[in-house]
Amino acid sequence: MGSRSKAKPWTLVGAARAAREARIATAEYLRHARVARPWEMNRLLSAFQLHAAHLGDEQAALMMLFTGMGYRPPFPTDWQQATELVLTDEARYLDEAELYVLSPQMCDVALAATATLTAQDLQLLDVDDLPSPRGLVILPYPVVTASINGDLSDLRAFTWRSPATILDPSPKSRWTKELPAVRMSSYHDTHGPVRPDSFLNFAARARAQGTPLPPLLLDAVRLFPFRYADGAPEALRQFAATARRIGEQTRRFDRESGVEEERVVGEYTPGSQISDQDDLFAIRFLYAFWRLCDQRLVTLEPAEVNHSARVVAQRAGISPDVRVPAAPDDLASGR
Repeated sequence: MGSRSKAKPWTLVGAARAAREARIATAEYLRHARVARPWEMNRLLSAFQLHAAHLGDEQAALMMLFTGMGYRPPFPTDWQQATELVLTDEARYLDEAELYVLSPQMCDVALAATATLTAQDLQLLDVDDLPSPRGLVILPYPVVTASINGDLSDLRAFTWRSPATILDPSPKSRWTKELPAVRMSSYHDTHGPVRPDSFLNFAARARAQGTPLPPLLLDAVRLFPFRYADGAPEALRQFAATARRIGEQTRRFDRESGVEEERVVGEYTPGSQISDQDDLFAIRFLYAFWRLCDQRLVTLEPAEVNHSARVVAQRAGISPDVRVPAAPDDLASGR
């Protein structure tokens, strides 16, 4: 779990204002920041190379990469075009999302619920579980996770979007069977505790170009099918094994080259991160959050919208509304 700031107590009004500002700044950055392009292109290339190593076939890897994000053939003709497609869509999805913020107490509850969910539990996920067709939930503090390739991430926000469809990768279907799914994206906290050299260099370039990094930084985009097949957990385990092998090779190369890619600062305690060994933490967390929203003990309260918030939102072309999933006593103590 990431470092929580003790300088300012959490308040509903402050969290809602910060969430609105974070969404606007992040979407603007994705649309226009020149430095965002090579960063996202590198992430797409890394994902493609991982799929290629796992599948042993570059065409199949391209299919897995793009259909896994919800795209259909014909795919982009080059990586620059692919980068623009993803960033443009992500900016638009941020604009269209219904905005949620979690209090520290509700985030703790959601993380505890996340830890109880298994891959088998996720087979029950259905479209009716979503509290809204499009959403963005921002956490009150960064959550440090160790991904399947061993890298540390400080996650701060997630988006979802439905309806979506994913192509069934089963050889028997020959990629022609479409399955209903939810598209989700994860975002890092640019001020979080995970500070590898690659990120610090990237942040420095962004400042030098006059486009400092926004509060949220796009991490990954993926689709997750509703009520997915029994064979999916085994496929995920095989993919995770490939990712761990390549991740260890990359970290070994970085250490031998004198590059520090495992630096974590602040109140973080080494070894306290959440292990995401099957690459399912994001969907587990969202599923836990969605289920909490559906419980009668939890209310979805709208945060107060003042004139300034309405003006800022109107200029950005988005809704100023923010919803806060919380228990009644949580809201009373957080105002």
